[in-house]
Formats: sequence, C-alpha cells, structure tokens
Amino acid sequence: MARRPKRRYLAVYAEPKADPEDIARAIKSAYEELFGKLGLASAMLRPVRSYPDKGVAIIRCSLESLPKTILAIASVTRIGEKRAALRILSVSGTMRSLRDRLEGENSLRRVGR
Repeated sequence: MARRPKRRYLAVYAEPKADPEDIARAIKSAYEELFGKLGLASAMLRPVRSYPDKGVAIIRCSLESLPKTILAIASVTRIGEKRAALRILSVSGTMRSLRDRLEGENSLRRVGR
C-alpha cells in the first residue's frame, strides 16, 4: 500500500518586504534553475498561505526535498527587478504548529515593524 508523502511547511520572509506570490515565484524559479524541471516536480513546492501585509509566504515542500528547498531559498537574490534576501522564519511538519510557533514567538509581529 502506498504511503502519503510527508511534507514540511516553511515560513519565508523577504527583505525588503515583497508580495508573497512573488516570493513563491522566485523560490520556484531558483529551485528549477538549480535542480531542473524534474527536481521541481518531485519537490512538490506549493505556496499555501500568504500574509501580504507582512511580506511572509508559507511554502509547502516534500520532506525529501527540504534541504534542496532551503538551498534554493538561500540562493534567491532578486525578486522581480529588485534585490532581495529571503529569510526562513520557521519550518514545521504541520500548518497548525507553524502558525502557533509564529504567533507564539511574535515572529509575524516583529516582521511587520
């Protein structure tokens, strides 16, 4: 019997603040550039939730591709035409625990300053 693939959720913030859809697009583009289309497809990258007022995007990926996803996020230097740096605020196995962790640490409040 086939098992459901395990996933991880990453909260990603852009400096300077950027649209979460642009953040997700930049991550996918970097991942494809590093690991090709087959790698991108197997990573199951998908934007799950966004906080446009804070510039934070929640990205889902497969557990096996987590190290590669972190590498792709670190390699992003531009979002659109502007220079930017991406920061990973937190990584979690469920959306609920990620949300609780972000709200518990006040990470989303600190980011919005």
